[in-house]
Amino acid sequence: MVDGRKWGRAVKIWLAEVFLQRQLFGLSSFRWLLHLLIFFGFIALAFLSLFLFLLKPLGYLNLDGGLTGYFLRGGGYVFIKIWGDSFGLALLLGLVAASVRRFLFRPAQQINNQADLVLLFLLFWLTLSGFALEGLRLALAPAEIARYSFVGRLFIPPGNYTLEALKPWLTALWVLHCFSGLSLLLYLPHSKLLHSILSPLVIGMNALEEQERKDLYWPDVAKHRATR
Repeated sequence: MVDGRKWGRAVKIWLAEVFLQRQLFGLSSFRWLLHLLIFFGFIALAFLSLFLFLLKPLGYLNLDGGLTGYFLRGGGYVFIKIWGDSFGLALLLGLVAASVRRFLFRPAQQINNQADLVLLFLLFWLTLSGFALEGLRLALAPAEIARYSFVGRLFIPPGNYTLEALKPWLTALWVLHCFSGLSLLLYLPHSKLLHSILSPLVIGMNALEEQERKDLYWPDVAKHRATR
């Protein structure tokens, strides 16, 4: 039987490996920062998309507890804007820095294979098309709402538009963005992104078994630090 202290120790390791990616920090603090920006940006935006996707059907079924009105038309709408732009910017910064490191300052041991390039292109396209979609929406929104989308408003097309004028562009870009997201999900099992998500989970699960066997392995990051 696993007691509370062992569970607490295993949870601590799991959180350190999954959310703080501790072992990667031991290898390179710069790579660690890039992974955190991409990891939290991607996870937070995926959670936001899933949350918004579920709100409408729950609202139609009157099972949302008022959340649909609050987040889509009430005070929570500002929170959605800030959340989306903040984590979208984090993801974009992580992708730009990862691209610079990969293509301009590539370490000798790193190889640019086709799978890496496809994943990088998909993530870039999803991030930029998301901001472009937000810019089209903001072209129809009041200025007091648009100011909370501090990145999305940079993508607002110049000029004044009506809903009828922008609707075809909104529909086309939303469809492209949506199907690109589905393509990424289909590609996920063949990419390094799945590895970066599952590896810390496996480490955390192994830590629980090692805790029970009393041979828990949790290396000191300072002993494993690489030069870059």
